[in-house]
Amino acid sequence: MTDSPTRRPRVRATTARSLVVAAALLLISAVIPAGLASAHDYKTWTVSPGQSIQDAVDQASSGDVISLEAGTYANQAVCVVGKGLTIVGAGRDETKITWPQWTTPDVFDADGNLVTAGDQADAPAAGNACWQDWASHDPESVGDPATQHGLADDVSALFFLHPDSAVTVSGLTTVNHPANGVVTEYGNGFSVTETRGVAHDRYGILASATTNTLIKDNTEIGKDRGTADAPNSGTAGIGVSDTPSANALVKDNYSQGWNLGVFVREARTGAVVGNTVTGNCVGFNFFDDTNTEVPPNPASTIPAGAWAVIGNKSVDNHRFCLAGIGQVQAALRVSGTGMDVVNMDSVLIKDNVIKNNSPRSDIDPTSLQFPPGGLTLLTLAAFNTTTPNAAGPISKIGVIGNTITGNVPWDILMGPPPGATLENSGLSPVTEQDNQIVFDGNTCGISFPPGTADCG
Repeated sequence: MTDSPTRRPRVRATTARSLVVAAALLLISAVIPAGLASAHDYKTWTVSPGQSIQDAVDQASSGDVISLEAGTYANQAVCVVGKGLTIVGAGRDETKITWPQWTTPDVFDADGNLVTAGDQADAPAAGNACWQDWASHDPESVGDPATQHGLADDVSALFFLHPDSAVTVSGLTTVNHPANGVVTEYGNGFSVTETRGVAHDRYGILASATTNTLIKDNTEIGKDRGTADAPNSGTAGIGVSDTPSANALVKDNYSQGWNLGVFVREARTGAVVGNTVTGNCVGFNFFDDTNTEVPPNPASTIPAGAWAVIGNKSVDNHRFCLAGIGQVQAALRVSGTGMDVVNMDSVLIKDNVIKNNSPRSDIDPTSLQFPPGGLTLLTLAAFNTTTPNAAGPISKIGVIGNTITGNVPWDILMGPPPGATLENSGLSPVTEQDNQIVFDGNTCGISFPPGTADCG
């Protein structure tokens, strides 16, 4: 008998091929989302700068078109309840929907009393259903949502709540709204193309509790209104959340300067293809959370996963931010992560470039509560809930044909980082065999555990 080196067991290559086929089917189903409106004899309402977009929306019927002529629509924020509309501008460089410049929000104590007044403009109408709905579940919203000033933090440029048919937005720019640029909640058929979002404080574009989504060819630019120690650069440029059947395609977008460039949370089934993210705290975040935020039901969970992540670029993400909600509200120090998958199952990560991501130059990587570097695969214990099996573990992940180089302190991390104490970190061990993780044909350098990734 002769001695031979011990080899780590690996998932069979057939598993990787199965993941590729499954992801391709997901991509095909998401390219043309079902439920988008077909051509009918709907009415077109033309709005000029100086006129109210909200007035046109209130008069329109589902299926109508709101055509915004070139120019700036200052101090406007639109709430669309129960209607599916097409809102189209003259081009993202031509039509702008803006909110007054602001620097700081109001600060309230735990009882809802105003501690420090910010400089956000009051919401235009205290009874607006969209802003009240957002305030009901947004972890950052505090104060009395029944007053105009209490809603100042919850204003979005275009908010579609419970649309009864497809929603389409294209050819415009939204600027400075304290909540979101373009958001739909409880929709079926949501298309946002060729828009720009600038300096919003939650999301540039968000599909929440919505199915059949297309987010394509958009540019999202965040703005940091905080300080070096307490930054505030908005939640995410693009988000898909809170749906067991997203059927979403997020394609060819650009996202820069946010906490998260692209954020997929509590959502199942979709494809993220050909996007570029840079200058964020985290480039791409795929996260199976412990609760849905929409609806705000602590017992509602979704087995997030079944995503194809293909041909994206996550480069030079170095921002620092304070993340976390609930028990860890703004308590997690995060900086310099190119892409992460936390608790999800059935995710294909293929042909992506994840390059030169690292913590901000003055940040010690060991001081961060979320691992920096290139690609991170984690199982995180449930928090903010007592629901059993609310999230995780991470499983059935294919990491195939990616270029993952120049990231600090590692290109690929699987499981807790070195030195982490599992009892304190909430992280669980992750192995290729037990979690059905496949690495094949990647170009990469440092991995942890050493030798984890298949790096050509």
